[in-house]
Amino acid sequence: MVLKSGKDVDLQERVRLKTANREDLYSIEPPFPKTNFLMELSNLCNHECIFCAHQKMKRKPGRMKKELAFDILKQAYDLGTREVGFYATGEPFLIPDLADYIKYAKEIGYTYVYLTSNGSLATPEKIRAVIDAGLDSIKFSINAPERELYKFIHGHDHFDIVMEHLKYLNQYRTESGKNYKIYVTGILTKYTEKLKDEYFKVFKGLADQIVFKFVYNQGGYMPEIEKYLRCECDEAPKRVCNLPFDAIGITYEGYLSIENADYENMLIVADLNKVSLKDGWYGEKMKEMRRRFLEDDLEGTLCDGCVHRCLKPAKPISPEYSEIDEYIFDDTLVKNRVEQYEQLTGGIK
Repeated sequence: MVLKSGKDVDLQERVRLKTANREDLYSIEPPFPKTNFLMELSNLCNHECIFCAHQKMKRKPGRMKKELAFDILKQAYDLGTREVGFYATGEPFLIPDLADYIKYAKEIGYTYVYLTSNGSLATPEKIRAVIDAGLDSIKFSINAPERELYKFIHGHDHFDIVMEHLKYLNQYRTESGKNYKIYVTGILTKYTEKLKDEYFKVFKGLADQIVFKFVYNQGGYMPEIEKYLRCECDEAPKRVCNLPFDAIGITYEGYLSIENADYENMLIVADLNKVSLKDGWYGEKMKEMRRRFLEDDLEGTLCDGCVHRCLKPAKPISPEYSEIDEYIFDDTLVKNRVEQYEQLTGGIK
């Protein structure tokens, strides 16, 4: 089973394949990824989504050096990668020169360059800049189909402005004649899992596709999701993970991680300031982690809690690249927000 490339491929199918049991890719030295490449230009974000580990992040904020980003983009391209997304733990529209990265990727030959954004900062001026630079698709993560629930989940009352920006995305596509795709995604929690029909009503005519994903524990960073936010219809006891085998995750510091949103650098396998991307991908640290995944020997890593959907103690696999010695579980933020919301509204309608 191969994850196809290109902006005309069904997005829901791409999401499904990324979490499917793809045994053809599970080996100690898999082929270098052709598609699943996320580059974290910054870990800054202007939202505090209730299911997101960003609200608890201890890692210091920063931005990737442009020359390093360009170098890694070229290395990945030379190794056969043809797709790249410029987002991970942060909001891409906080990057003033975001269009430069898109333009460079397209100039060297990437066939599919894409973004996921909360949409609140995607002003008409910024939209025109990234589209004119060659962006192939943009996905707005809108995690509730109405204003009050959106405010609770995102932590900000930006629903109306996001809708205006989404409308402008469609308007500019008509005006410019450019063939970019517009997607809406919804991370379903227990508060929104029964609101799919509302999504299709509210966003009718504004997105080429609306795709839903069950909320999950974000690589082990958010185990409290199981208690406070998990969907009733999500019954999978164990999460299938393809990331160590067919995904490239680069942090803003230039570290190669086995997680494409590594909030605390807990899963770093190589420093690309010191070694090549190829050497990192096929290095001993990465191969050891793949072996551990294949043998389900993840004790002591963040991945253990993610894969088995439970709370497990975890330490960084490369302590020299993380600012924390051990991941300390704290559900206070989520617990308080859920309790306050339910006191005000009576909970799930």
